[in-house]
Amino acid sequence: MEPKDRNLEWKDIWIKKGLNKNIAPLLADGYDLLTADEYDCMVFQVTRPIGLIGNENILECGCGAGAFLASLLKVYPTLKISGVDYSPTLLEKARGYLNGDFFVADMTDLGFLEKDTYDHTLSFGTLLYLSSEEAASQAISEMMRITRPGGMVYIGEIPDAAKRGEAESIRKASHQSVKKISSANPDHLYLPKEFFKNFARATSMDLRIIDHTEFDLGNYQAARYRYSVYLTIKRK
Repeated sequence: MEPKDRNLEWKDIWIKKGLNKNIAPLLADGYDLLTADEYDCMVFQVTRPIGLIGNENILECGCGAGAFLASLLKVYPTLKISGVDYSPTLLEKARGYLNGDFFVADMTDLGFLEKDTYDHTLSFGTLLYLSSEEAASQAISEMMRITRPGGMVYIGEIPDAAKRGEAESIRKASHQSVKKISSANPDHLYLPKEFFKNFARATSMDLRIIDHTEFDLGNYQAARYRYSVYLTIKRK
C-alpha cells in the first residue's frame, strides 16, 4: 500500500470544512481554540515585523476562508488583498465578505501569477499541511518569485522539528474535544529552522526567525512549539 499524501488528506478536510455554510471563517480556518480577539491580537503581533504601512498589495498563500486577511484589514483597512487556496469551498466563504482577488490553486504552483506582482507575500499556518520539505521549498520559491524586490515573504505558525515531541503531546491534549469531520488523521510537517537558514543562504535573502513564545499570545499552547520566518528579498 502506498503511503498517504499528507497534502491531499488535508485538502479533503479543508474542502469538507468549507461545505459547512454556518461555520465562521475563524473556525473554518482551523482556529477552534482561540477567540476572535485572541486571534486578531496574534495576527497583529506576528505581522508587525513586516513593517506594513497600509497601502501595500499583498497575497496570502493558503488563505482559506480569509480569517487572517480579515484580521489584517482591521488594522490596515486600505491594504489591497489577494488570496490563494486549494479549497474552493473555503475561498467561496472568503469571497463572500472580503473585497479582493481570490484564486483556486496550490501554493506550490503559482505559475499563473507574474513575477514581482506583490509587495509582500504571506502564508500563515499553511506550510504545515504540505507533504515534504521539497514541497515547502517549492512553495517558498513561488512566493519569492511573485514578490517585488525589497518586499517580504512571511511564513507563520511553523511547527519546529526540534519540538515535535512536545507539540504532539500538546495537540493530543488540546484537541480531544474538537469535533472531527474526517476519519483521516494526517499529521503536520515539522520544519527545522536550519531549513530556512539554508534556503536564505541559497537565495541570498535576509532572514529573521522569531519563536512564537517571544510574542504575547496568552494561553495559546501552540505558541510553545511554533515560529515565524521573515525573508526579505534584496533590492536589485
